[in-house]
Amino acid sequence: MNSNLTIELTHVAETGEAVGRDEEGRAVFVADAIPGETVEVDITAESNRLLRGTLRKIVKTSPDRVQAPCPHFGLRHPVTTAEGRFLNPSWRRAGCAGCLWQHIDYERQLSMKREIIVNILAREARPGATRQKSRQIAESLVADVIALGANADDLSSAAPAVLDFGFLTRMRFDLSQSQQLTLAGRDREPITVDACILHHPQLAELFAGFRNDRDDAAGAEQDELAPQSETLPVQRVTLAVGGTAGPLSESAKGILILHSDSDNPPSLELGLPANVFFLHETDEPSLELLIGDWRYGLQVEGHQLTAYPPLGNGARDSHLLADEVLSAVAAEMLELKTFEHILELWAGIGGRSAVLSEKVATVVAVEEAELPAAALRVNLERLDNADAWHGEMLPTIRKLRRGQYHFDAALLAPPGGHIEPELFSLLTRMRIRRCALITEEPGRLARALAALDEEGYRLAAVQPVDLQPHQPGSTLVARFDRK
Repeated sequence: MNSNLTIELTHVAETGEAVGRDEEGRAVFVADAIPGETVEVDITAESNRLLRGTLRKIVKTSPDRVQAPCPHFGLRHPVTTAEGRFLNPSWRRAGCAGCLWQHIDYERQLSMKREIIVNILAREARPGATRQKSRQIAESLVADVIALGANADDLSSAAPAVLDFGFLTRMRFDLSQSQQLTLAGRDREPITVDACILHHPQLAELFAGFRNDRDDAAGAEQDELAPQSETLPVQRVTLAVGGTAGPLSESAKGILILHSDSDNPPSLELGLPANVFFLHETDEPSLELLIGDWRYGLQVEGHQLTAYPPLGNGARDSHLLADEVLSAVAAEMLELKTFEHILELWAGIGGRSAVLSEKVATVVAVEEAELPAAALRVNLERLDNADAWHGEMLPTIRKLRRGQYHFDAALLAPPGGHIEPELFSLLTRMRIRRCALITEEPGRLARALAALDEEGYRLAAVQPVDLQPHQPGSTLVARFDRK
């Protein structure tokens, strides 16, 4: 294969690739390019309907193309302009699969994210009688993507206009045989990174402390975390922080989770203030505390919260401002009043509940997972108008209904974007008129709309929030109204 093709790119695919068409009308997907560019590619995959190309040269450059700030971003081969200039001078260190859009101006990223969501809703939900009408309805439902900025309390000139770097408070890595932290590479080969500019400063501190190899461990300084043993019996590592201001400390500890299929936890020498856990990954995983405390602290819009070891790894789990912004967006979309009562399902540790408690009369928060539910109880005990429930979602809602609880609105954040029509049927029977659904899966949302309509709820609006800068994905807050 590997034939060469020059192609004009016209739109963006759900995968984040730019797309054009060849002379036969087949779609050509090209990563690392931007709609509006003309490029030369090597064709690496081909079928009767589509082709996939690897970028080699930019013939016509988009005004939205920027220099990627991370040396690990991009292709592992040089890409040139028409004038012969290298677009990716650090290509020998590149290949990380973590970011796909660092080469695109951030404002353009936001518009492309919205385009992806509109396309999915129009195609999958088919809200109109024709393609054109479906597109018009989808356009009217989806608002512009919200970009997150610096903390409102930080009025210094150094505050970034948008928080597209330095926002991650959690990341999972593979641990190579040479004890190095690695991320997935674009060619499926792991890539060793020396830093990640997405990391919150505390996460960067924890990462830097752990990544010292065994040769450095012998002379490690006090602020480093280094393995004592020759080889850690560990396959993966999760690093997490609370994301508070200032460096890690005894009052602001980091979290280190060592993932292993071994029964024997490793021996560690710990200098950094961090709680260390050993996750034995079997059919029934078990979590063991090795060093420190089960709890750690984080802050959500002025609320000091307790958290337990984080096992998730999604956008909502990892973004510094996720709970703060999603609760604010949901409250605005639901038009919550101070005298109203809200039901929150899949409430996590209670970050959103804490913020919502300041906007309504009462909050009842339900969580299924054991560790988040334990933190939820601790965090809501401090609030006079919030109540925590733990249990499977559908049976718990039935208990609430039998208890004759009254709610004006509901906020749902199901893991994995899974939407159960039966759940909405229960909400209908509880006479909840307004619901907000948080999801990262626009396709699942679109395909569920017909079933939810049968259960009595229609989609009224979709507000995308960018918790995944430099990726094609967005976090959606979708409002449903009872018919």
